[in-house]
Amino acid sequence: MKFYKLSPEKRRDFLQKQGIKLDQIDSQVLHNLDLLSENVIGQLRLPVGLVQDLLVNGQNYQVPMVTEEASVVAAANNGAGIVAKAGGFTASSQRDGIWGQIVMQVAENFEVSHLHDMLPVMIKKTNSHFASLVSHGGGVRKIELKQINDLLYVKVLVDPAEAMGANKVNSILELMADELENFSGIKQKLFAILSNYPSQVTTVRAAVPIDLIGGIETARKIVLLSRIGQDDPMRAVTNNKGIMNGVDAVLLATGNDTRAVEAACGVFASKTGTYTSLSEWRLENEKLVGKLSIPLPIGTVGGSINSRKDVRQNYRILGEKIAAEQLANIIAAIGLANNLAALLAISTKGIQAGHMKLQARNIVTSLDATAAEKKVVFQKIINNKKYSQSAGQEFLREIREENNASRN
Repeated sequence: MKFYKLSPEKRRDFLQKQGIKLDQIDSQVLHNLDLLSENVIGQLRLPVGLVQDLLVNGQNYQVPMVTEEASVVAAANNGAGIVAKAGGFTASSQRDGIWGQIVMQVAENFEVSHLHDMLPVMIKKTNSHFASLVSHGGGVRKIELKQINDLLYVKVLVDPAEAMGANKVNSILELMADELENFSGIKQKLFAILSNYPSQVTTVRAAVPIDLIGGIETARKIVLLSRIGQDDPMRAVTNNKGIMNGVDAVLLATGNDTRAVEAACGVFASKTGTYTSLSEWRLENEKLVGKLSIPLPIGTVGGSINSRKDVRQNYRILGEKIAAEQLANIIAAIGLANNLAALLAISTKGIQAGHMKLQARNIVTSLDATAAEKKVVFQKIINNKKYSQSAGQEFLREIREENNASRN
């Protein structure tokens, strides 16, 4: 029997017979996971951290973040706390819909103008077929046509309502492609699939009095770093990675598609023809003013969101009835909060201290030691600035020798 047809237990048996040691997993958990993916043999756990006070458009949120990097959650809390003292973030989302793309090969005598009269009828017919989506406020919004030589490009804008909408958009496109294939002059369908090209863009802003970040010199340095990120792709990609640290962590926590957002953000950062920073900071009237615009094709229903208990718990933290637009505003605000914290760290004490603390955490986690011993080893690593596994082992040996000596 093929591997994918085996039960998850038999797949695990198959691996164990190869001499691979697998960690124990609850049988019910294993079967639940098997419903979500393919060839499931186990699970990978990640911690859920919390941003306690994110103020967006006058409303406070507690925001779950899924990441194994402690400094990402710490930075988000730091940046969010600073901005909260300044009155919070303001955010708005353009959620017109998701673009889908149908490409057909056409005959030499095909005239794209002949199709235009059909478009209103096609939109009406498609929306009638997907009445449930329309009843939730979504549906096909418009169709654009372009012919290049023997190829017809059909762009379809679909409003997915509160869902991410990928599967729904693809179903709509397949239906429309079948209709178009019957049109005179169309030879064959090449593909009909959604595009991850940037859409549903969210913009968030913050204005922070300079005394909240250490004064005018720190503010000027942050503005200079921001300008370098606008001009230099090498700096821009690292700046954007820091933004995506926060964005991805909330996307994971809310069951959204990190890959779609990452792909769209990559294109969005290059929209001028040169890769540049997604954020921008400037000085205005004794305030450090920041702006971040990113595409966020997200949802609060559909996909695996409703079927995953861990994700549903995160929505209870955020607010059960949170709308997709609100969530997009929150995610963008977290991204800008992380960006502010990173730029502030670079402008003052440097960013490496937080990273090395994370390294120390990873070292002590892997030690075969008690919780009390790990706590002491962690502090010794930080105090002595020795961040190797061998140093951790040596510190553990030292404290055990000290404890044994004190007993004797």
